Amino acid sequence: MIAPRTPERVHHEISEMLSKGVTYIDALIEYAKKNDLEIEAVADIVKKSSILKEKVRNEASHMKMIKREENGIISQLCE
Repeated sequence: MIAPRTPERVHHEISEMLSKGVTYIDALIEYAKKNDLEIEAVADIVKKSSILKEKVRNEASHMKMIKREENGIISQLCE
């Protein structure tokens, strides 16, 4: 029997990559590849965890992949 993919399990499975300095976004992409999952499936898992969502949002904002308004609302995807 395969254990369900929970945010906690995903975080645990990517923690080694994170400890080596890999970004959350890259670690999640690698997790999807390693487990033969569509990235959308991983995104659905991340959506279930406010902590993981915020980590990915902060990282994406820092990498200028998204733009945040002063009130914290994501205003657009950056090209």
